[in-house]
Amino acid sequence: MDLNNLCEMLCLPGQVREAVLAAREVPGDLLADLTRRGRGQGAYEKLKALCTPENRGLDMLAFMLRAALLTWENYQRAGLPRQLFLDTMGCFPRFVGEHLASFGCYGFDRGFWAHRQLSMVLFRVGELEYELLDGEISMHIPSDARLDIPACADSLARFRQMLPDRAEDPIYVESWLLSPALRELLGEGSRILAFQHCFTCESWNREGSDFLQWVYGRTDIPFDRLPEDTTLRRRMKQHLLKGGKIGEAKGWLIDFV
Repeated sequence: MDLNNLCEMLCLPGQVREAVLAAREVPGDLLADLTRRGRGQGAYEKLKALCTPENRGLDMLAFMLRAALLTWENYQRAGLPRQLFLDTMGCFPRFVGEHLASFGCYGFDRGFWAHRQLSMVLFRVGELEYELLDGEISMHIPSDARLDIPACADSLARFRQMLPDRAEDPIYVESWLLSPALRELLGEGSRILAFQHCFTCESWNREGSDFLQWVYGRTDIPFDRLPEDTTLRRRMKQHLLKGGKIGEAKGWLIDFV
């Protein structure tokens, strides 16, 4: 596998692929550190200093995709399947697509996050992602996830089969999707509320603003200018204009039933 093959397998848009293949070379030790647990954040900070703002993060994307080739070698050594690698590295075209949807141009602004995938700390299994922490697992819900209970249950079962030594670890989610405020905004039959019912809520940060990114695509839009093109967006906007809070909550998985 080479960089061009990887770009093709990830179905990166042609314009993005050209930018990636044309990007400058960087020291191999920095790329290797992106793939090493505990060193990814430091390597990211050093690489960020080598990026040009006009490239909108596509040079960082190039660095990370070169590192992903090293990650692929680590997958092979660990006996992990090729599809798991491709599903996990699918974060890169997803992040590029989210940038396009938010700002109207291709870019990459998730380098601060994606070293987790490169260092084999975080895996995408079916609809969900699993980040391996000390004695516990942080579950993440990608923006393109199909959030229904059978699909989530399938993902969890596959993850536990893949890493049986972590099968008994407690799992938590920290997300706007668990916000208690959503119970007032969504009706019966809501997939989000069904997802919430699978967790025991531990805490609720009412002041969190990350939900704006995931619901509206950006965090810098004034409340009175938020789009209303879906039921959730419309009801959430009305809730916010009345002084209501959304924030984010942390909950521990009971089970997907």
